[in-house]
Amino acid sequence: MTSAKPLRCRALAVFSAAALLLTGCSNGDEGSPDAGPTAGAPSAVATSTAPEVTVPPREAREGWKVFTDPLRLLSFELPADWVVQPIEPGPGVYAADSVHYAVRTPAGTTAAELHTGIQTEEPPCPASDLTPYYVLGSEPLSISAPPDAADIIEPRLVMRIIQGFRFFSSYGITDQVGGADGVACALTNTVLADNSLGRVSFGDLEVLVPKAPANTGPQNVTFGTISEAQTYFDSPEFAVTRQVIASLQFAPQAG
Repeated sequence: MTSAKPLRCRALAVFSAAALLLTGCSNGDEGSPDAGPTAGAPSAVATSTAPEVTVPPREAREGWKVFTDPLRLLSFELPADWVVQPIEPGPGVYAADSVHYAVRTPAGTTAAELHTGIQTEEPPCPASDLTPYYVLGSEPLSISAPPDAADIIEPRLVMRIIQGFRFFSSYGITDQVGGADGVACALTNTVLADNSLGRVSFGDLEVLVPKAPANTGPQNVTFGTISEAQTYFDSPEFAVTRQVIASLQFAPQAG
């Protein structure tokens, strides 16, 4: 593995709305905030009309807490000493009312990022760019696909690698198979929520693609062999991040 800390980090936004997450996290008590330090978030979130149907209250396991977004459209659990902070999204196209958060460990490492309202189009995939990929872990999530959605599978948390000059890895939620016959140009880590959140990602990457050596950096987690990647995803270090992502829940669609 090329990075001593394979979980990637992104720069956080300047602190500008410290009160935004005051209803966000608690030790099982939604009225007792404990989100940790907070940063600025898109103004559309604060001005949006509250939805008719919200995510139900939930109790966190011992030593954990619950994060709920300001509009109460999603929630997940995380260790009590981890924090959730709004961030500016990277390159991509997002809905005006989308929200973007980083889940960070006490050491400051970004374990996962959550993005909603994803509208970025998939790039073309010529046959010459197809390359093998491997699923190293997969488990169902406690969220449902929209009943009228076509060409998607039941949402799952997946850990996958795709072959380039090394094995590039990613983990996150998806409702799409990687590609036919075990080859793909890219692996998408998003699901279509059954509410106004639109397409959502929760993991380390929205899309995994193999890169040329000149285009890689510390944020690209790679492995020399499939066995090395499997060992990492089976490790106690990754197990906590896996539990955080798997705890994601959405509010159902109104009506």
